[in-house]
Amino acid sequence: MISLNAFFLVLIAAFLHALWNSFVKGNKRKATVMILIVLLHFLFGVVLSLFSSFPSVEAWPFLIVSVFVHVLYFYFLFQSYNWGDLSEVYPLMRGIAPLLVTLGAFLFIGELPVGKGLIGIIFISLGIIILSVYGLFNAVTYKSLYFAILTGLCIASYSLLDGIGAREAKTALGYAGWLFILEGVFGLSMFWILSKKDFFSIDKKTLFIGSFGGLLSSIAYAIVIYVKVTSPLGLVSSLRETSVIFASLIGLIIFREKPWHLRIVAAIAVTIGLIFISLSR
Repeated sequence: MISLNAFFLVLIAAFLHALWNSFVKGNKRKATVMILIVLLHFLFGVVLSLFSSFPSVEAWPFLIVSVFVHVLYFYFLFQSYNWGDLSEVYPLMRGIAPLLVTLGAFLFIGELPVGKGLIGIIFISLGIIILSVYGLFNAVTYKSLYFAILTGLCIASYSLLDGIGAREAKTALGYAGWLFILEGVFGLSMFWILSKKDFFSIDKKTLFIGSFGGLLSSIAYAIVIYVKVTSPLGLVSSLRETSVIFASLIGLIIFREKPWHLRIVAAIAVTIGLIFISLSR
């Protein structure tokens, strides 16, 4: 089902993902931070492409569509954090992905985890839904809910596209490299406009946060693409969305967001899911 190395690699990617999202939420100059993140994606992609083989022709339709979806994802993510708290919008945007990816993998490539793996997906999804329900009924604005759901749909879409595309590419890192390069080009253009061209007045703190966040984001998703080549997409997506628990803890500890009771219940459900997935190997 999934190897022990892949299991822990995806958990590391989940933590890194929650961390860089907290960087975006915690900085007032979100558009500038996003410019730095996509710039680091571009640079990281160049490095990967230099040390990897070129993706096969069969992978490019998936890659091109994925670039478009990723750019939309960055925009919706940016708007989500403009309108809502980390602990409100993050569970919503990540919560709908595991079940949609599992269903999509079954419909498009006939891949469906069974037994303990499927039970693990259900428990992890349940934990995320617990937090998502709170966000659904307590979102600060309609716009935060709207953009969080759109972000979640993008996550499910690019998760499927990149899982299939990386397998078709015959080179996971080469696929990731060109994905980062192309999304960097289009993402930079979009956030340059949104930032009102005040990038050159950037302060040292924002420069560090954006650059470090971009590096963490690049490493996290490169890990996920690499693991998707040999592991069931539904399991990888579910493990990756444990970032919701990390983000909730960051929101609780760093940003003093509430409630803490639901976070404990959700963490227990996700932990049970992780145990089942680890036993499904």
